[in-house]
Amino acid sequence: MALGGGVTRWADPRIDLRVLLVTDGSDTSTAYQDRLSREGIPFDVLDLHDRERPKLDEAYLTTEDPQAPHGKYNGIILPSTAPEELSTDELDSLHRYESSFGVRQISAYVLPGAEHGMRPPHYSGEVDGMKVHISEIARTGDFGYLRPTVALDDTDAAVSESYGYLAEAEDPESPAVVPLVTATVAGSGRVGVLTGIHRDGTREELFNTFASNQYQHHFNVLAHGQLEWLTQGVHLGHYGHYFSVHSDDVLMADAQWTSKANCTYAHDCEERVAADVPVPVARMTVADVDHLRSWQRRWNFPVDLAFNGAGSEKEAAPGGRSDSLLTALRRNASEFRWINHTYTHRHLGCVSSGGSPGPANCAPDDTGAGEYVAQEVILEEITANIDFAARSSIPLDASSVVTGEHSGLRSLPDQPEDNPHLASALADAGIAWIASDASREKEQRALGPALTVPRYPMNIFYNVSTEAQQVDEYNWMYTSRADGGSGMCESGPGPGACIAPLPIDTGFASHIVPTEARVALGHVLGNDPRPHYVHQSNQTGERILYPVLEEVLSSYRSVFADSAPLLVPTMAEAGTVLRNQSAWSRENAATGVYWMGKVYLFAHEDAVVPLSLPVGAAVSTAGVLGTYAHKATGWLPMDGGSATTITLGGHRYAETEPSVTETPHGSTEAGVPGEPDTTAKPPVQAIAIREPPGPRGELQGTEDGSGGDPDSE
Repeated sequence: MALGGGVTRWADPRIDLRVLLVTDGSDTSTAYQDRLSREGIPFDVLDLHDRERPKLDEAYLTTEDPQAPHGKYNGIILPSTAPEELSTDELDSLHRYESSFGVRQISAYVLPGAEHGMRPPHYSGEVDGMKVHISEIARTGDFGYLRPTVALDDTDAAVSESYGYLAEAEDPESPAVVPLVTATVAGSGRVGVLTGIHRDGTREELFNTFASNQYQHHFNVLAHGQLEWLTQGVHLGHYGHYFSVHSDDVLMADAQWTSKANCTYAHDCEERVAADVPVPVARMTVADVDHLRSWQRRWNFPVDLAFNGAGSEKEAAPGGRSDSLLTALRRNASEFRWINHTYTHRHLGCVSSGGSPGPANCAPDDTGAGEYVAQEVILEEITANIDFAARSSIPLDASSVVTGEHSGLRSLPDQPEDNPHLASALADAGIAWIASDASREKEQRALGPALTVPRYPMNIFYNVSTEAQQVDEYNWMYTSRADGGSGMCESGPGPGACIAPLPIDTGFASHIVPTEARVALGHVLGNDPRPHYVHQSNQTGERILYPVLEEVLSSYRSVFADSAPLLVPTMAEAGTVLRNQSAWSRENAATGVYWMGKVYLFAHEDAVVPLSLPVGAAVSTAGVLGTYAHKATGWLPMDGGSATTITLGGHRYAETEPSVTETPHGSTEAGVPGEPDTTAKPPVQAIAIREPPGPRGELQGTEDGSGGDPDSE
């Protein structure tokens, strides 16, 4: 098909399912690189600052193929419409490739102008907190997983996080510009485009007029639709929003925080609280079980119960009475999801110098090596709880376990290595999945026959059951000595590690709930199947867990359509997804090629290949593809050296004939966005263009703002 300007659209080209990311190192370019990685979409990086980089020409973009014209990339991402580091010849080669093969381009951040079919901006400045509208044409296409309104990030009112421009199409009636995301300027009521598609008659370019970074929620919300548009819905990779929450220590009683001494009774208060002071504890009640049941039904979200059977038998021991908590849980056992948390919650790592197991410096044995809890003890802890579940009619996946305080696994500085008896005990117990602490070890690893399932600790402390307790301990941990805190934050990562003390009566709702919900949502939006964990003490007393979960669920469901529900994997399911993701990101052991309505896959070695295809795609292996966010998605096992052909059910790549409306073509002078011409149309705000700062973590210790696992005794 002739497109004009001497460019011909190939009728049936072969196109590799691989994206080319051309980066200038900016935060916005880096954000796309991170997003491609998170979704498992294969890509190559061309660094514009690499003096030895290859030339972007026909030889780089295509490959010799006797069957058909063969393109190496099914999508191109540039930092702007025409980066100054690319020569005119390189841009011409790139545009010719896109036109000939029907391949689309994303320009990550541009100053809108004639080269995009746009008028000069009528607004430039901060776009923090703007409510943006997802157009109907976007939601009936690649952005169909979204509801009509999304808010741009504004996590700190004192910090400028995103700069952007709003502009209108030169000709609003022309099909040359398709608005995807728009916003209204406060005060003026004028609407402008933040994300749009420009068609110049031969090529299609999606452009953004605002900066983003990889940590911002709005980028991760919108970027998926952009990548779907870029690849025309045909790519390798997997997309899903996972959120599961484990409540540890169920059936046990957790010691409580005291504000009088800033410590936890029976844990670290020995020198500050008199020995004869009764130790207050928090343990779920029958009323708490009833509340959990009704809450799960109302919010359509399960909380996984990680239980310790000895806690119930200890409660029942006096006088041989029955444990009312166990009775209430057993009565409705099938409504809950259960995880083995070991029988007594015993520490299973090294033996401390005091002679009892615990997270202290490892005591040496007779040979001078560290002394560890024995294999038979570990095995008994695991199997005794499985037996307890069977006696109590608790439905349990016996292949998963959460050890007390994640003990047995290495934990710096006290225990630099795994308990050497742990792997054998897991094998003897038939364990395939063992929980680990993602704030210490984020990546999955093998431990004998088992794989770890890293879990994110939510910053709702194990030793609190009221809002006042939570705020008081939060203030102790995250305020300076001058403000009455512990000062631990003063050794945190840079300025701002410490916060101003939160009001005891309002700090939970005003600060902790939105902060913890935002951290959890960041994991959800990151295509991350790792579970989160809290403790049963947070489900009793004032039941402070639920406001945080409700904020997460409400925030998510207000943005995402019903076609993209939260996925709530069991621990084994989360481990399986993480295993597949990890193997794919390390190896990319298969390649895909599109040709004439089909995808051809070839596995270089044994692989589980993530697929994201139009609904209607047909795979010979039954049960591989499900539907999520209006896509056929799944993981396809392939043997090394094997090939598979997938029919796309009538979908033709680049099947839509490009618009022939003539509009100004992109020029090599566009470069990185600069300030608009303020002499012709002054911006509302004159703020220097900036990329937003990195994520601001007020909570020290880990990238998600939470500490390790200060689990119960």
